[in-house]
Amino acid sequence: MSAPTFGLRLPPCAPVREVADFARRAEDEGVGTVWIPDSQFLWHDVWTTAALVADRTEHIGIGVAVTNFETRHIAVTANSVASIDDISGGRVKVAFGTGDSSVKTIGKRPTPLHRMRENVALLRRLLRGEEACWPGPYGERPMRLRRPATREVPVYMAASGPKALALAGEVADGVILAAGTAPHLIRRGTGFVRAGAERAGRALTDLDIVLAAHTLVTEDEADAVRQVKPMCLAMAQNGAGAALRAVGIDIEVPDVVEGVYPDITHAESWDLAVAIADRYIGDDDAERFASNLTLAGTPGQIGKRVDAAAEVGIESFYLLGLSSYQLPVNQLDAFATTFARHNR
Repeated sequence: MSAPTFGLRLPPCAPVREVADFARRAEDEGVGTVWIPDSQFLWHDVWTTAALVADRTEHIGIGVAVTNFETRHIAVTANSVASIDDISGGRVKVAFGTGDSSVKTIGKRPTPLHRMRENVALLRRLLRGEEACWPGPYGERPMRLRRPATREVPVYMAASGPKALALAGEVADGVILAAGTAPHLIRRGTGFVRAGAERAGRALTDLDIVLAAHTLVTEDEADAVRQVKPMCLAMAQNGAGAALRAVGIDIEVPDVVEGVYPDITHAESWDLAVAIADRYIGDDDAERFASNLTLAGTPGQIGKRVDAAAEVGIESFYLLGLSSYQLPVNQLDAFATTFARHNR
């Protein structure tokens, strides 16, 4: 079993130069990848940020995670991917999801899975410099990128539900697995990915499986449990009741929680989000959520969860801070003591 690698979510929530300097610090500490999220109302532009990160760093992986196929034309996205890969010297990987806060906030619908399949294939064609065309007032004119990518850029899908995980196994180079950190949940999620991979004549080992987990390292176990309550509430809102029931959490929550902007997952005030989530999520359920679906807790607790995930085949972790508007200082500070020891 090889030593796992670790990546950090790096939200463009500060001045872009500051974000890029943080990426350089993460590189110096030995972090494998910085993953930059995309949501136009929440953060600075993902591609501008990725360009400066690429220029300020030398070898750290630069992941865009996650972007979508709805807020930009696919040809524009393909050109951005190829451009950042050129700036970085071939260090880019890009992950797509159905849209979430990017699309909901502008009145668009999330990407259906059949379009996800089509768009992943089309993106690859464009990155290779192959022609594509779209209907328009002047007819369909075949077009190609003048400067396509010079290599096969890894394309990932972020997924949590059975159908999306299976599709990711079928069409993607890698999967950002957002389906829990407990071994039985990892086995369940990777089982769906394996089924999709086999449908495409591939093995699970042909894919890069990246386990995504909201992460908070603290000596205060009770506070860690309380801090993840908004994430538990959000999962229940987003139709993940089956996954929650699998770990003994059976709750009813409203479709929309009033009083928090823009939503409970990306709350501008995390303290307010926690206070609101307290109304719906009890401490016992929050403890089950923290221990089965996150890497929030004491260093000892987190170390055991990482070991357990590695024992069932996870070789790559994606650590997400709880707040969307803070650089991942807690996660990076804990990297050397709690996570990096697994690289030794």
